[in-house]
Amino acid sequence: MLALLYEAPMHPYRLQKLISERGKDRVVNVRNRYSVQQALDRLARDGMVTAQGTERAGNYPQRTVYAITATGRDYLCEQLRLNLATPADEFPLFPAALSIMAIMEPAHVAALLRERRDILARAQDEETATYRRVADMLPPVFLIEDDYGNAMRQAEIDWLDRTLARIADGTLAWDPESLIAAARRAHDEESG
Repeated sequence: MLALLYEAPMHPYRLQKLISERGKDRVVNVRNRYSVQQALDRLARDGMVTAQGTERAGNYPQRTVYAITATGRDYLCEQLRLNLATPADEFPLFPAALSIMAIMEPAHVAALLRERRDILARAQDEETATYRRVADMLPPVFLIEDDYGNAMRQAEIDWLDRTLARIADGTLAWDPESLIAAARRAHDEESG
């Protein structure tokens, strides 16, 4: 929202509409106007934005127009610098699930991974179509996160294909019962 307000002052409805029109709702979780208003209230409380006045258009109710402050511009630029330059320690659920998948039979894991792969492939097709549709309307710099998302999704699809092939040919195999028994023995030895 700070980046949009960096462009021009606007009201919450316009912010939400721009987020959606530009496809930023795929990378920023702002589902409704109330979420936008809550975020603006927080930003105002922190001195990042200020209410600049109100406007009324047609039969719509009066809307408060917000503008970014110097503090907000400084914060935006600093966060952008940090987030572009510094990898973050993120803890997505998929690697956590992978770390404990050995409690399931390989065939069951393979079925689940195939399901994930199919979902990702469908999403990739949809995102590619959306990207092509909006690429005519926006300069490439406004679609860079889509390009990144497509590359990451394709990398995951490729990894899933390799992993599924390893499960199928037996180079990635395990027996949950044996692993659980070995873990129990190790635990008993440590506590005994």
